[in-house]
Amino acid sequence: MDDQAGPWLVAGGYALALALLLLGGRFDGRRPTAAAVSYALCGILVSETSLYWLSAGSGSAVPGWLWFAFPLVIAALAAWRGYRQKTWIRRLDGSGEPSFGVLPQRGIAVTHASPESVVTAVEFGHNGHRLLGVEYRLGGSEGFPELARTADLMDGTYALIQLRTPVVPSVVITPVIGAFEPERFTPLEDARITRNTVGAPKPDALLQRFETGTEFDRLFTVTTSDPEFARTLLTSAVRELLGGDPWFRVREVAFHGGSLWVSEAGTLTEEMMFADSRRLAVLASTVEWQDADFRAVAAASDTSDAGWLGGRRGPLAGLRGPLNRRREAAGRQPLSSLSLVARSVVAFALVLPGLALAVNSLTALAGLAPEARLTVTATLRAEAGTSSCTSCGNSNLVDGSYELDGETHEVKDLWWMSFGTFPDRGDVVDIAVTPLWWHPLIEGKDTGVFLLLIGLTPVLAGSLLTKATYAPRPRRSASRLAD
Repeated sequence: MDDQAGPWLVAGGYALALALLLLGGRFDGRRPTAAAVSYALCGILVSETSLYWLSAGSGSAVPGWLWFAFPLVIAALAAWRGYRQKTWIRRLDGSGEPSFGVLPQRGIAVTHASPESVVTAVEFGHNGHRLLGVEYRLGGSEGFPELARTADLMDGTYALIQLRTPVVPSVVITPVIGAFEPERFTPLEDARITRNTVGAPKPDALLQRFETGTEFDRLFTVTTSDPEFARTLLTSAVRELLGGDPWFRVREVAFHGGSLWVSEAGTLTEEMMFADSRRLAVLASTVEWQDADFRAVAAASDTSDAGWLGGRRGPLAGLRGPLNRRREAAGRQPLSSLSLVARSVVAFALVLPGLALAVNSLTALAGLAPEARLTVTATLRAEAGTSSCTSCGNSNLVDGSYELDGETHEVKDLWWMSFGTFPDRGDVVDIAVTPLWWHPLIEGKDTGVFLLLIGLTPVLAGSLLTKATYAPRPRRSASRLAD
């Protein structure tokens, strides 16, 4: 089989890196040292796996221009993203000077400041509400070394979406990591909670812990400057909204300084601006405000998906709308356009090569693949030492040639997987030349079965990812939060 080890080493390296990333999310906030080690190992593994893939691991001559193409592509994407952001902000005809709300400065939400961390700010009116979107970077400083290190380990760009409200005491509602354990395990949600809350600014007020005495306390941590206001705010309707909507399960929301805000990791996009502000408007319409005028405005605002987004539904809207409604009904997180594309690409990248390998194996096992006679010209046994095939390690390797359809084909570093007798130089053995790219040569039924099992593994993984994305299974409902 031609250089089969390389692709699986690459896939395994990235899979292990993802596991380390999730593990770091589990440790974050509880075991800082273990979290830092997990994140560091994840970065190292991604770097080394990519280097292996682009150099030795692929087993092919990767053109040198690719080393320059990757950073150029990344730079082009960054430039395109910046252009898109400026385009939709100009289209809104909003103001870049905030008239309300807060700006993040060294992890604190402050008013009447222009911190250097702010990259973009846009304020505009929509459906009776005044909205403010801010893109900022964590950055860090000499006085905050831990924040700087965290920003280096993770993407340090965040967006702060705000909705103007009456001035009320400060309340911060933070989702709890591992809140559903041991009933169910939610590593992806927990990692997302960690990433979103790491960069979320905190009100510049003295906060204390507040508990409702209900099931809500298992899912969210509430801190406030005024426990009596928090008790009034967290009515049964508000608790049920926060606990029942998957969107709130991974994002911290806060009331402070005449602003209701949410912070989310990533750059400020039009899709994020309107999707997040719609959820804030829904929350505002559920709160029993003392200000009668604002209560009327919040109740009258059209917070439906169609009414709030209008024509700003983003790419893939026809697919994402029904899909996200199904996901939310099943208790799953709604997907942005980027998340949907990324999941689809990963699933496709798993299924396609795995299916190709499985089909190749089946054709060999069924006798449908063309057969040929391989003349062995050189061998290298595993115990002999280091192989010249950098992607195969110390595997049993065979060089040779065979004829098919009147053409002679040379074989270099064929990984001999058959459990039978290892051939010697000059031996002639039967092989099956499989029909699909990359046309692996299969020597024997045992090799065909082994490769079939290997090929079905990513097919199963990709199919499960596709099902979890497009047809998620409903989760068991949590206990009633209004009790």
